[in-house]
Amino acid sequence: MKNKPDSILGNTEELTPEMPEQTAPAPADPVEETATPVEAEAAEETLAPPVTRRYNKRGKRRGKYAYAAPLGLLISLLSIVGVVAIVSTCIGWIKDATDTTYLHDEMYYYLEPMIFYAPEPFTDAAKNPQDVFLNAAAYRVMAAESIRIDREKDESIYPVDENGRIAVPAEEIETAYKALYGASAKVQHKSLEESGLEYDQSDHCYYMHIQTPATMEQAFVVSVDRSSDEYEVRVGFVPKADIKLDRYGREVAPTEEMATHFKTFTLKRTDDDQYYVYACKNE
Repeated sequence: MKNKPDSILGNTEELTPEMPEQTAPAPADPVEETATPVEAEAAEETLAPPVTRRYNKRGKRRGKYAYAAPLGLLISLLSIVGVVAIVSTCIGWIKDATDTTYLHDEMYYYLEPMIFYAPEPFTDAAKNPQDVFLNAAAYRVMAAESIRIDREKDESIYPVDENGRIAVPAEEIETAYKALYGASAKVQHKSLEESGLEYDQSDHCYYMHIQTPATMEQAFVVSVDRSSDEYEVRVGFVPKADIKLDRYGREVAPTEEMATHFKTFTLKRTDDDQYYVYACKNE
């Protein structure tokens, strides 16, 4: 009797023949292909940055706007410099408008004739004349001539009498008088024996010595307050005995604290940018 299989689905391992292992073929070596010029150009265009209206193929800004950024920076810097310059100029204008230091010397030499003769307080010099006004006008002429002689090493342009006095025409005294007290001020021609000023009606001249009046005080300008058409000049007076000397023998400028009294002169500006003494008060 023949042997039967155990089962139709019996042990298949015995029935399935063994298949030989198949080895996958090795990949072939890549073949280097030489790209054509057209393909190379296409590849370069693919890798290059995008070409726009503002940038070219190399990534740089195009034509007329290439220097916009540097130019803008330069304009910004120039704007800053301009603003700084304008601010500095404005500060200078404000300083010039408020700083009156440079006026101190000018006001002192203008008021010097009045300072030497110390007028009494007054308002409107043209309407309230004093004898010292005439003395101050004569001093103004004398001081100008004295300076001219020293600078030019010359003799006086005025005639000199037997007493060594110069003869100044009355018209020049009148001009000096108006320069101090205004165009409407009028001189009352007369002699002032106390100050040595002599008026000769016959030749219409004033006779005076070229010398500075003696004084026991030294005056100096303390402050100058300026408005649109007026100056308030405050003058301090210090006894000459109180003036100190520095190590080189030069006088030390007096200070406000050293002054024993003060005078304030009011000067008014004229249409031709000059000024004249209008009033004076004591402090």
